[in-house]
Amino acid sequence: MTFNPLAAVMTFKCKNILTNEPNPVALDLGSQTSRIDKNFLKKFLEINSDVSIEMRSNIEQLIKKERFSTKEYFNAIKFQDYSCIDINGAYESYNFDLNLNIQENYNFHEKFDLVINNGTSEHIFNQSNFFLNFHNLTKLNGLMLNILPFIDWINHGFYNYNPIFFADLAAANGYEILKICLGNRNAAILNIDKKFQKTIFDQIKPNNNESAFRNIISLAKSKLGENIILVVILKKINEEVFKIPLQGKYLDDIKIDKGSYSDQSNGSANAKGQIPDNFKRK
Repeated sequence: MTFNPLAAVMTFKCKNILTNEPNPVALDLGSQTSRIDKNFLKKFLEINSDVSIEMRSNIEQLIKKERFSTKEYFNAIKFQDYSCIDINGAYESYNFDLNLNIQENYNFHEKFDLVINNGTSEHIFNQSNFFLNFHNLTKLNGLMLNILPFIDWINHGFYNYNPIFFADLAAANGYEILKICLGNRNAAILNIDKKFQKTIFDQIKPNNNESAFRNIISLAKSKLGENIILVVILKKINEEVFKIPLQGKYLDDIKIDKGSYSDQSNGSANAKGQIPDNFKRK
């Protein structure tokens, strides 16, 4: 996987959110080859005038280097430690298969303040175990950063992701959605105001031209170009066991016993076009 400018910017944003943890530790799901350079870092310092004196000094030291690793970047922005998990074992990563439940298969029970899914889960067939691992690896009040393919990623991996995936993942597990935005690898970002967040869970079909989300997508294509990336930051606010979500609109189709879905909130169900099948059959 590639640690590009977008990943670097979003990681820094997460560091700024973790204000209650003076020495945070981070974990990447997937070993990350650094694709940020000194020119990016110089621009980064110009744009982010609020960078602390110590952090600025650290980044200036990186700028002097011909090359630097992803871990060195994390250390520079004041993560106490940084590690990664990857089946290939690259960059001294934990050599685990994320298709498996790593607690059970590797007896690995560590937790981290920030866990990052930067272009990894789309290559993992077992989505259930991947997001179970994601959940289990994150500390209470820790952050889960997702940077994933959305539009125009053809045969990049097994999956591309719709925003409702994260609406219902959060609804099932009680996560707080701190941020959803669209971007490209060069860190151009189309922010979506929180009060309009529900709009991006609208269902869009070829014969439906009414959703505001369609306009957001058109704007994103004009501003960001091809290969649009979905960015989602989630906060884990309880220590309950991981729950597999049901797509929101189907919650109302379960009439008798909702079983493991009984505590799931509506998530994407309230968005435009998300009509339960039972309602459509009337």
